[in-house]
Amino acid sequence: MTGRNFVASLQHLLKSSRRAQTTVLVTVGLVAMLGISALAVDVGELWTTRHLMQTAADAGALAGVDAITIGQTTLDDITMAADAATAQNGFTNNSGTAVNPSTVTVTVVNPPTTGPYANNTNAVQVTVAQVQPTFFMRVLGWKSVPVSAQATALTTSGGSCVYALNPTASGTISFSGNGSMNSSCGVYDDSNSSSALIVGGTSTLTAPLVGVVGGTTINGGGSSPPTSGIAAFGDPLAWVPEPTGYSCSSFPGTKVNSSTTLSQGTYCGGIKITGSNTNVTFNPGTYVIDGGGLTITGGTVRGSGVTFYLTGVNKAASNPQDYAGVNINGGTVNLSAPCDNSGGGIEGMLFFQDRSITSGVGSVINGNTGSTFTGALYFPTTSLSYAGTSGADQYTYLVANTLTITGTTTIGNNYSCLANGNLIKDAALVF
Repeated sequence: MTGRNFVASLQHLLKSSRRAQTTVLVTVGLVAMLGISALAVDVGELWTTRHLMQTAADAGALAGVDAITIGQTTLDDITMAADAATAQNGFTNNSGTAVNPSTVTVTVVNPPTTGPYANNTNAVQVTVAQVQPTFFMRVLGWKSVPVSAQATALTTSGGSCVYALNPTASGTISFSGNGSMNSSCGVYDDSNSSSALIVGGTSTLTAPLVGVVGGTTINGGGSSPPTSGIAAFGDPLAWVPEPTGYSCSSFPGTKVNSSTTLSQGTYCGGIKITGSNTNVTFNPGTYVIDGGGLTITGGTVRGSGVTFYLTGVNKAASNPQDYAGVNINGGTVNLSAPCDNSGGGIEGMLFFQDRSITSGVGSVINGNTGSTFTGALYFPTTSLSYAGTSGADQYTYLVANTLTITGTTTIGNNYSCLANGNLIKDAALVF
């Protein structure tokens, strides 16, 4: 081979080698680009799915804690509430989803066994898991990827203590004349009326927050800036169990016009206290008032650790056995609810209306400057007209179908005496 031919052959070989190298590099580059694309597309899909799972887990944990706040404390009840919430958010336990036939697993734990809230019976942990298929990543050997999300929620002390529950009435919370309220805790109005909250004349409403489902009418008076259009809500004390085991065959009523001490029990036909010189003490415990209601028009009345449960025939009061509420319009009255259940009363509950009443008359509590009312004034299906004050460094809940403030009212929120803390709980995500 001549030198010229050798040089020509060498040049041809080098050109072929460069073409081969280029082909290899291009092929490798394409595979890498496909792998990156696969990761980008599939990881994006998996991330979106996990975000949806997290939303479902959050909703499930909050629903489980909500069940606890209304007294549903068995794991079955908590799990049922949590499963319903995750299903509403697209992940039903033991079922596939609209885009993935793989089985969803929803695990509900109360109390959690690990983490910062381990063994806390007021905490609920929810985990949502499902195996997700891949698409482009299959060429790299990954046909499916397990995906899960977890959330933990906890009961927290509620920030509000005044609730009007009627969902449609105008003036569900209203102020009469120069009525005023200074509340250490929030005020909630469930009515969707355009005038759900009415503050007029020289009336004032001062509270850390005022939430109204519907609208407000504030003319001439003053108010903490209300927030309209909040979500509708339920009865915050619906979880408190009602007394049982009482009965009446006759309804003579108990009339008191002299100094005396009364003890817990069933009072058929009501209790009526009159007379400016009357001095009445209620011993601790639960007073079931079956028909006739509780009326105080004079004297000095006191009771510590007491619960008054008001029931009767479900009709407006015209007979002794018919339901009647509370009528306090005179005298100096100092009443406080039990701090716990040990003395026979119901923790935190001062006045407790039978929830089955739908046609009973409303209640009027008009305390003078020396009167105090500590505890829950709970009239979920009847009206309450109120002017009163919490005991010193104590608390009051006002929960009624409709609420009218008629005088100077002060609401405290010191729940330190309650064995289980604030009766009204909220649910919060904590982990």
